[in-house]
Amino acid sequence: MAGLRGSEDVEVASASNRGLHRFRDQQWTSWDFVSTADEVLVRCPRCDVCAKVVHLPRRGQGSGLRRLVCSACGYVADKHLRDPRALPSVLYRPEPRGMVRDPFFRLPLWLQTDCCGHVLWAYNQRHLDYLEEYVSARLRLRSRPDPDTAWHRRMTMTAKLPRWIKAAKNRDAVLRRIARLRSSVQPA
Repeated sequence: MAGLRGSEDVEVASASNRGLHRFRDQQWTSWDFVSTADEVLVRCPRCDVCAKVVHLPRRGQGSGLRRLVCSACGYVADKHLRDPRALPSVLYRPEPRGMVRDPFFRLPLWLQTDCCGHVLWAYNQRHLDYLEEYVSARLRLRSRPDPDTAWHRRMTMTAKLPRWIKAAKNRDAVLRRIARLRSSVQPA
């Protein structure tokens, strides 16, 4: 076994010497991009520009309260989720027409576009950064989760990515679309 580990180290070291960009899976799930710390960028139901779904912390209420805010038209809506733990099951469920919606208000995501015959989408800038980091990497490394503490992380977001995003032949097209999506978001 020690010989195998040593050969892995040599392979990684020689890859880094060739200037390959490496990606190490952080064991994140989709929920990590929409939970309490991040906003979700959506289309405002009133004026159709970029609006934000944010988490509103409430003492003793968990992470169930979300607020939709549009800075362009002033639209505001609140949604209290009875059981926010149930949301991860709907995070990767696109609409039949290819439209991807946020898991809280079911509004179309702002960051979505056609790419390679599919829909490329992200919940927010951090999610877009993560996708860009993954797609641009020439060497993708999966870290092994601790079996005692990370049983729920076996199917990470990168493990669930569709093959067309993972395919090297689509790398340039996907990166161009990511850049286009990034430019559609106004700086805060």
